[in-house]
Amino acid sequence: MRNVMPSLRWGRDVFVKENVLEILRREVRRKPKGVVGVSTATDPYQPAEKGLEVTRRALTILIEAGFPVSIQTKSPLVVRDIDLIRGKKIDVGFTITSTDKEFQRKFEPGAPPPEERISALETVSSLGIITWIFYGPIIPGYNDAPDEMERIVRLGAKTKSKIIYDRLNIKPTVIQRLKTIMGEDEFNRRHSLREQFARLEALCKQHGVRCEFAFP
Repeated sequence: MRNVMPSLRWGRDVFVKENVLEILRREVRRKPKGVVGVSTATDPYQPAEKGLEVTRRALTILIEAGFPVSIQTKSPLVVRDIDLIRGKKIDVGFTITSTDKEFQRKFEPGAPPPEERISALETVSSLGIITWIFYGPIIPGYNDAPDEMERIVRLGAKTKSKIIYDRLNIKPTVIQRLKTIMGEDEFNRRHSLREQFARLEALCKQHGVRCEFAFP
């Protein structure tokens, strides 16, 4: 397994850092109390978390040490930990790239369906916990339709959730190839998503929803 590039087996294997809690206990004693993102690389509430409870125990350590936490997930399993989260300096973000099941099956195989994420978002928000929606990546022709944006913005309004949006981030080598195929002006027009972003921000303003680009 170690000789296989991790990217080639992405989504098939889960490697658990068995000493992560021990390291975290040491780290919280000497680190300044900034916001801890849980997590920025892989989902903290993968199916394995249901039995392992690594995320739950890590949250307990962070809470006891007084660290603010920002959770981002696609999983309704986060609702399990409401007893820890409620009343603490913790916000919860849900990645809702589309409300369409077909999009989820095509682009996010193995992830919880959108209706489960939406239900979990509504549950968490109803308990007074700060919530936000990560709407990204926005892929032209797949999840940027006006009615799709309208549904996501209305969900943000209903749950009092800020919307953070992002484009599809493509590797530089692929960008250069696409520019060669499409022409630089056409690529820049499509990849910039200016029209889609402007439409999204207008909808957010219309519905009183805070909205911001992920990496300004």
